[in-house]
Amino acid sequence: MSEKLDATPDVAKAQEAAKAATTPETFDFAAAVLDRSYPEDDVAVYLDEKRIKRLLEVEAERDALEVRIAKSKKPGIDWANKLDELTKEYDALVDSLRSQRYTVKIKGISPEDSIELEEKAYEAFPREYEEVPHTVTGHLVKTEKPSDKRDEHFAALIRQAHIVSITAPNGAVDTNFSDVEKVKAVWQRLPLVARAKLDQAINEATITVDFYRELVDEVF
Repeated sequence: MSEKLDATPDVAKAQEAAKAATTPETFDFAAAVLDRSYPEDDVAVYLDEKRIKRLLEVEAERDALEVRIAKSKKPGIDWANKLDELTKEYDALVDSLRSQRYTVKIKGISPEDSIELEEKAYEAFPREYEEVPHTVTGHLVKTEKPSDKRDEHFAALIRQAHIVSITAPNGAVDTNFSDVEKVKAVWQRLPLVARAKLDQAINEATITVDFYRELVDEVF
């Protein structure tokens, strides 16, 4: 298990997901055309932020030590003992976190749906303008004001649209994401690592949809 704070999407993973959904054995043309049944992905998240942070620290320290050992001509017994110690701690942390694992199912949405959600965000927080001096002429120019609240609302709408379900460690499944304010509130309470993982999965889902549509030659 490798947790990342970086939400940058894995393009190669997105490509593979799109290919996997368009093989002769898996491709469903009717679903693609009528339902736009885009590929889904399961993302494991954990709510124990302290333990996750320690897991990340141990993983990074272990990886760095493995590199040092691989490059050294005479690693020494101390390094080997330290690596064994870190591996045991890492495995213990992974085992302890399994009982706290929440599985979030992420599904891609179409670019058209994304545009509609952006329009909804502008409906909720309409454009506002101000006059600012032009950088060259100095003349006042009408400029749209940035809106953090609109950006936050749009991000919540995107997350709401991508999350299909959340399965708790005991198997209970939550599919109730109709209230966008609930999504915002929950997001604020999630550990940073969980947020980053979910945003990364959503970004990857967006890329997967693009590849998927190219592969099935959809034109909507």
